[in-house]
Amino acid sequence: MTLNDGPPFGPVVNGTMVVVFWEYRPSNVAAHLFLALFALATLAHLVYFVWLRAWGCIPLILGGICLVFGYLERSYAHSDPTKLDPWLLQNMLLLVAPPLLAASLYMSYGRISTALLEGTSKPNHGRRNNRGCCARCCYSWYRPIIIYFPDPPSLTAHCQPTNSFCTCSPTRLYVLADVAAIFTQLIGTVLPASGTESAQRLSKIIVLIGLCVQLLALGIFLFTCGRLHVRLHRNPTRSRAMLMDPGVRWLWYFGVMEVAGAMLVVRSVVRGAEYLGGTDGVVASHEWFVYVFDGVPMGVVMAGFLVLYPERVVREVKRQEGILKGAGMGEELRGGVKGESYPGGDVYVGGRCH
Repeated sequence: MTLNDGPPFGPVVNGTMVVVFWEYRPSNVAAHLFLALFALATLAHLVYFVWLRAWGCIPLILGGICLVFGYLERSYAHSDPTKLDPWLLQNMLLLVAPPLLAASLYMSYGRISTALLEGTSKPNHGRRNNRGCCARCCYSWYRPIIIYFPDPPSLTAHCQPTNSFCTCSPTRLYVLADVAAIFTQLIGTVLPASGTESAQRLSKIIVLIGLCVQLLALGIFLFTCGRLHVRLHRNPTRSRAMLMDPGVRWLWYFGVMEVAGAMLVVRSVVRGAEYLGGTDGVVASHEWFVYVFDGVPMGVVMAGFLVLYPERVVREVKRQEGILKGAGMGEELRGGVKGESYPGGDVYVGGRCH
């Protein structure tokens, strides 16, 4: 049997395979199946985006497009597994898509946590003060306090040791880590095209660095999201929205984000194992790993956000704020519940009992 009559497949120069593209012939049926699923999910997210104007979900839509074309390139590789373009493009697109989905995940968490704890009608006291973003509040051993601005606003109560919640959301740090992961994985997937051993080694190192950065960001995110989820579950009186309409499954959105984060972690770990094992490793030599530990987790992320779309929380909070404004209570829309519940169900907020 000559080279490229069967696996492995790759370009042959002077009777030697310089780069191994595939340890198997990519499945055409599986590629088209996942292509169709991600195309439908991306189209549904596009409809939601237009309907709800959910700008934070733009990266998720871009990630879905990357997945569609990534599996399209895998289908092309079925007929000609020795061609460079399908192998290079599918590898690049399937590696770049998860960080884009993660970017929407991080931004959704920032939007949801801010809406539930602070509301959507916040005065402009400066972006930094408005979000209560300071290093001592987020990263010290103190228990952070909800940033609450009475009238006139007091900007001095940033961090105090208390048992309240933190409104800080390091979304920018998460997105910055995602951008770093995207660029490292783009560079890492292009380098092997040169065919040299040094380029392949450098490619592996760069991709692994990007995956480690993404795993670090996801780990911090899951801890932050889970902590807020538990605290709101134990004490829902800290959120006006949860008190006004307890019938809405507010905390389910945190569950969806946590599951999405866990799926991204699983995918990143398996991808890391693939690059550590090399082209002849267990992961790289079996195609089902790509679909079970990459395609399925990404499908769960996209499907989860369709079932419980994050922007619905923000719209529901805005609707409640509109009701309160109509009742003449607009000044108390900001912040969670400041005090405790009183007999009769009244809750002290900003100087009034409601």
